[in-house]
Amino acid sequence: MKVSRLIKGRPGRKILLVSLQKCGTHLIRNVMKEAGFEDVGVGRPCTMADFEGLKGNQYLISSFTPSDEVQMCLEEGNRQLHIVFNFRDPRDVLVSWFHWLHPKNPKSIHLHHAYMKKVYSHFTDEQLMDIFIRVDKFRDSEYNPIERFRLSRVLYFHPRVLNVRFEDLIGSRGGGDDEKQIKTVADIFTYLETDGIDARLIAGKVFNEGSVTFRKGKIGDYRNELSAAQIKLFNELHGDIIRQYGYEPDHTDDQV
Repeated sequence: MKVSRLIKGRPGRKILLVSLQKCGTHLIRNVMKEAGFEDVGVGRPCTMADFEGLKGNQYLISSFTPSDEVQMCLEEGNRQLHIVFNFRDPRDVLVSWFHWLHPKNPKSIHLHHAYMKKVYSHFTDEQLMDIFIRVDKFRDSEYNPIERFRLSRVLYFHPRVLNVRFEDLIGSRGGGDDEKQIKTVADIFTYLETDGIDARLIAGKVFNEGSVTFRKGKIGDYRNELSAAQIKLFNELHGDIIRQYGYEPDHTDDQV
């Protein structure tokens, strides 16, 4: 029997998955897919109107914090709204984002990625990394994942949002723990009030190197990529974000 036939949940529920870019979105999408769910992408902050017309097994997915309207509906707690927030160590996100937007990367899912790669080609790798660390944006609409971490705290700290860490979902193939992965998968469907899910079976199918956005999928790989000076700069500018999301800043040689 296919896993997708086992879905049993509450009718009328509304599910939103917010996954910041380069936080392993393909992992949690695989989790939902293996359970028989189908995602509908929203390339902006979603509104309650975006839920209209969704089928029973469909959910919204976005890399943006939802509108104030959606946040207030979550606070009201009376519209069967479920929000899952997927995130990752901001330093690993930074490095993955750097490689994803690097001018030499042939992959470009969106037209604005191709556009910005032409702009970024005028900078050295060190300059480009510093631009991303400093959130030195070239235009208002430019997506910067570190900026998104700040704006997404409104989800992370709300008790009705389920927080899912990349490090807990990746499993041993990405440097994590398989039992923690299974528990995380189970927690997702407990939160979504979905019955008949074999968390262990689904967890075994999560890791997917074939995803178009996949690079390495390893925990803590930023330590092999960032210089001591870049780590120090990141700590100075975003040490609060590192700690608020439950991670610890690295100490460089010139730090006490």
